[in-house]
Amino acid sequence: MKYQTLPKALYTYPGVNKILYDNQSCILFKKLTSSLLNQEKIATSHCFMYVLGGEVEVQTNQGNSITTQSGEMLFMPRDTYFISDFVTENDSAELYLIFIGHEIVDRFLSSKEGDIQKVSLTTPTICKLHASASINCYFNALSDVYSGGENSLEILNLKLLEFLHLVNIDNRNDIAETLYVSEQQKKKRNISSLMLENYNKNLTIADFANLSGRSLSTFNRDFKRKYGKPPKQWLITKKMTEANNLLAKGLNVTSCALEVGYSNVSHFIKAYKAIYGKTPKEIKNNYL
Repeated sequence: MKYQTLPKALYTYPGVNKILYDNQSCILFKKLTSSLLNQEKIATSHCFMYVLGGEVEVQTNQGNSITTQSGEMLFMPRDTYFISDFVTENDSAELYLIFIGHEIVDRFLSSKEGDIQKVSLTTPTICKLHASASINCYFNALSDVYSGGENSLEILNLKLLEFLHLVNIDNRNDIAETLYVSEQQKKKRNISSLMLENYNKNLTIADFANLSGRSLSTFNRDFKRKYGKPPKQWLITKKMTEANNLLAKGLNVTSCALEVGYSNVSHFIKAYKAIYGKTPKEIKNNYL
């Protein structure tokens, strides 16, 4: 199954202006001139969406939807799967997207340890947040000062921390508690369940590491200790095993490739032949 991985997929997306960015953390400005329907995505970092103009509807893969209008802000915790249908006024919408990776969130939470009290263990979900005039001023300043300028990791980190503190003030410490719960639940996430739930999506090993709450090197080490092989090798074998089962059930080669997370069919055929010694078409003919 093909998923767009955010924020990575947005870096080359039409209508997106990268204001400040670095890997899993970034500040983006996005202008939509048409609705984007049925595009399945996964956010590998915490995401905040602030709508400047128009109206945006985000639909989760569970069928729930939230509409965010001009001046409103939406929060989407990392490891969120969703299908975003953008319903725009006059076929146009403008919004800021802020993605915040684990390291920045950890720095923010370290400064709020004394303020986090009676934290619920309920898993954070997509929700609206209060956005005061200070948030609007923050985004106006971003546009005036940093849009079109030189990218700077130091400035990005400072602006993300500033943003989190402003949001936390506006929402009476709720965002600190929400981020704390999310980070605790994702910290050292079980590798087996993570891989079995997501092996058929087009996620990279770096994406899996981030979703597991580990650095890439720690993820590779923990994975090899558990499975006796590198995650890339395990992932390819798992995908090809599932593809072989799908071929036996009558699916064509292209459908099998998409079902196990390959958007490039030729890459899928090459990987399959490396495992089984024959092309998927040759194997499929044996089942006929």
